Amino acid sequence: MVVLAVLMIVAGRSRSSARPESQTPQATCVLTNPGYSGKCTQTTPLTQGATPLQACQAVLSCMNNPDCLKTYCNATTIRSGWQLESAK
Repeated sequence: MVVLAVLMIVAGRSRSSARPESQTPQATCVLTNPGYSGKCTQTTPLTQGATPLQACQAVLSCMNNPDCLKTYCNATTIRSGWQLESAK
């Protein structure tokens, strides 16, 4: 019984110390393109030490690269002419 109680306490601590995905720092990028209807708002994870601008620049770079396989902005196939409007 005591061993079971200790295991339950340890398991509870390990779960509470892990950061849920919903709390992972995110950058919100707003991108525009003349060939895309409206503005595209895209969230992307922030790596440790990165600024929102750096994270959004990576998204922008992919959006303007025909060889990038990541999907953004409702999986648009437009791969040139994107501009970053804001990064927060």
